[in-house]
Amino acid sequence: MKAFRVVALGALLLIAGAVTARAQGGASQQGQASRRPSPLLDNMMLTESQKSKIEGIQRKYLPEIQAISESMSNGGDRSDAFRKRNALLEKMQPEIRAVLTADQQPVFDRNVAEMRARMEQMSKQ
Repeated sequence: MKAFRVVALGALLLIAGAVTARAQGGASQQGQASRRPSPLLDNMMLTESQKSKIEGIQRKYLPEIQAISESMSNGGDRSDAFRKRNALLEKMQPEIRAVLTADQQPVFDRNVAEMRARMEQMSKQ
């Protein structure tokens, strides 16, 4: 179960880090072009419009992501934080999926399924 939590926190922090870096203007133009808004978007060529819409979705949830991360950093209830993180990811995923084309959606679905399988496998270790 501990490994599951580590993987789940890692996924959340990747999303929060990408959004925070962009919000602070920390990435160069070249870095921005190569940076993925989320690991769930691997193997996809996103248009600038899609990237912008997905970043908007992530920015919308950024305060909640940061609150969850801070709670865990400050010794808060980890199981509660993971429940909140999972609920937040479940809210974000359909919104992000809706931005994708019909060709991109199966890739996204596969990435989500693979992430869930990895988390489930890690939770059994």
